[in-house]
Amino acid sequence: MTNFEVIIGIENHVELKTNSKIFSNSPVSYGESPNSQVNEIDLGYPGALPSVNKKGVELAILACNALKMKIDNILRFDRKSYFYSDLPKGFQITQQFHPIGREGYLEIELNGAVKKIGIERIHIEEDTAKQIHKDGKTFIDYNRCGVGLIEIVSKPVLRTSEEAISYVSKLREILLFLNVSDVKMNEGSFRCDINISLRPYGFDGFGNKVEIKNLNSLNNIKKAIDYEIKRQSELILSNQVVEQETRRFDESKQETVLMRKKNDAIDYKYFREPNIFPIKLDNNWIESIIKNSPELADKKRERYTSVYNFKLEETNFILSDYYLTKFFEDCIDLGIEPKKILNYIITDIKALLNKNNITIEKSYISPLDIKDICELMDKGIISSKHAKSIIPIIFESNKKAIEVIEENNWKLISDENEIKSLLLPILQENKSLIMESYSTRRERVEKTIMGVLMKKTGGNINPKISMELITQEIKKIN
Repeated sequence: MTNFEVIIGIENHVELKTNSKIFSNSPVSYGESPNSQVNEIDLGYPGALPSVNKKGVELAILACNALKMKIDNILRFDRKSYFYSDLPKGFQITQQFHPIGREGYLEIELNGAVKKIGIERIHIEEDTAKQIHKDGKTFIDYNRCGVGLIEIVSKPVLRTSEEAISYVSKLREILLFLNVSDVKMNEGSFRCDINISLRPYGFDGFGNKVEIKNLNSLNNIKKAIDYEIKRQSELILSNQVVEQETRRFDESKQETVLMRKKNDAIDYKYFREPNIFPIKLDNNWIESIIKNSPELADKKRERYTSVYNFKLEETNFILSDYYLTKFFEDCIDLGIEPKKILNYIITDIKALLNKNNITIEKSYISPLDIKDICELMDKGIISSKHAKSIIPIIFESNKKAIEVIEENNWKLISDENEIKSLLLPILQENKSLIMESYSTRRERVEKTIMGVLMKKTGGNINPKISMELITQEIKKIN
C-alpha cells in the first residue's frame, strides 16, 4: 500500500439505554417474541402522534459532552422519507439539519502515539425494524422499530484498520461507562458502518466511496477494511473504476460483497417533522446532566494505577467489563482492600463468569458477600483456602458465607487448648526430628509440623495461632 492513501470514516448507530422507545411508550427489550413490543405510534397508524423521550435526550447530551461536542440547546427533528419494508411509517424521524451535537473528537493511542479523531456530528433518530431472511422469504420483527438511537459520524481522518479498531473500541468504552448504551455488537445495540476510499498520495480530492454496512465485531471491522483496501487498490492499478456502492462483509467468504450500487445520491426529501415542535432545552438542565456525568474509564484507569497501585494490565482487566467495574467499586465503598478484591476477581470470579457465560450482575454473588468473607478471614474463622471454596457456592446458590461455612463445617479451630490437644501428640511422634534438626533448620521443622497438623484437621485450623503454639511447644522440648 505504498501507492495510495486510505481514507476511512465511520458511522456508529448506538441504541440508547432507555426503558421505552424514543417517540412512544413501547418497552425497549431484546429477545422478546416478534412484534410483541410495539404500539400504534411505532407502526405509524394514522393519527398516532409521537412525543420525545426525555431520558433519551439526556443520554445524547452525555455522549456529546464526553466527545467534546458543541451541544445545540434547541431540539429539532426532521423526516427522512423513504419506503422500505423495515420502516412502517414510510419515513424515519431523525435530525438531518440540526443535530444535537457538532464538531467533537476523541483521542486514540496506537503504538505509543496519540491521535485526535474528529467527530462531525451526533444526531438522535429512531431505529428501524429487524429483517430476517430465511428460505427465500423475509420476516419482519417490528420490536426494534422506534428504539432510540444516536448516530455518531466521524470525520474521514482514519487511515488504517488498526486506527479504525482503536477508534471504535475507545468510542464503545466511553458510551459503556456513561451508561448511554449497553453497546453489545452481537445484539445490534452498537452497529458500525465503514466508509472507505483510496487516493494517490498528495492528492487533495476523494476517490469514490464504498460503504460497508453493519459490521458486528472488531475482528470483522479489521478484515473488511483490509480486504476492501486490497480490492480497491487492485482495481485502480488495473485501470478499472472503483464504483460508489454499498457492500457487506461475508464471514464465510472473508470478503466484502455487493449489496447495491449508488450511481446517484438518494433524494430523501428531508423536511421538518411537523408533529414535534422545536423544544428549547434549558441551559441549567443541560449543565446539571453534564455535572452528574458518570466517571469515564480513563479517569478510573488513572486512579486504579496511581492510587491502588494496580498494573495497567490488571486495571484493563477490571475495566474490560462495565458490571465487573461496578462490582469492584461497590466493594471499595464497603471498605474492602483493593488488592484483595482484585485477586478474587482475577483468580475466582472471572473464571466462574466465563464458565457460566454470564456477567456478574446475573450471578448471586454480591459485594456484601465479599465483605463477609474478608471479615471472616480477618477474624480467623476461615482460611483463604475456605474462601476459594465458598465463593463458587455463593455464586450459584445465593447462600450467605456463614451459612456455607456451617453446612460444610469449615470453621477454623482457633481455641488454643483444642489446638494443643491436637499438636502435642504430633510433636511426640516427631521428637527425634525436632531434637536433631531444629537448631539448624528451624523453619523447615516448623513447616513440617504445621503440615501434619493441617492434614490431621483437613486444613480447618487457625494457621497463625497454630504456628505460635508450635514454636512455643518445640522450645519446651528442645
